[in-house]
Amino acid sequence: MVNYLDFIQLGRLICHFEPQAANMTLHILTHEHREEIARKIIEGLLGPEFDQTLRIETSSGEYTNEIAILQIGKNKYTFEKDHQNIFISKINHYSCRITAGCHGILAYHTDYPGVIRDVSRILAENQINISSMKVSREHKGKNALLVSLTDEEISTEAIEKIEKIPQITKVVALRPV
Repeated sequence: MVNYLDFIQLGRLICHFEPQAANMTLHILTHEHREEIARKIIEGLLGPEFDQTLRIETSSGEYTNEIAILQIGKNKYTFEKDHQNIFISKINHYSCRITAGCHGILAYHTDYPGVIRDVSRILAENQINISSMKVSREHKGKNALLVSLTDEEISTEAIEKIEKIPQITKVVALRPV
């Protein structure tokens, strides 16, 4: 059974990343429930009374876990499913696992030894428990993304401390929407 509410929540979360969403294309990769999935993702992105045109493309439905790819400008978000959840599995070429209703952060950075330690230390100092973490990079020493999901909301103060780490280029808070 597909939980369509997750598509709405993930669409709203992407709106948080893309406040000026324009030039959107939605590729539906799955064969089942195509129209409903597309409608729910669009509702999350644009609201229930959307009036913006969104290009929707479909595939043959041969993909096993990937459900959809949303292209907004130069950014690409891949939706996937497993036996438990629907989640964002990639942001551009960075692997991640962002579920609906989660707390956490996206920390874009230049790849360096110790990023996990530095971010984890700040979260621990602020009594924030990490439920999962994934780090993905372009190439060694190049751009990378750390996704940390947490049990608690991350305070503005903790985010500001993480932003002050020299190699961190951008931090985005994940909050249930």
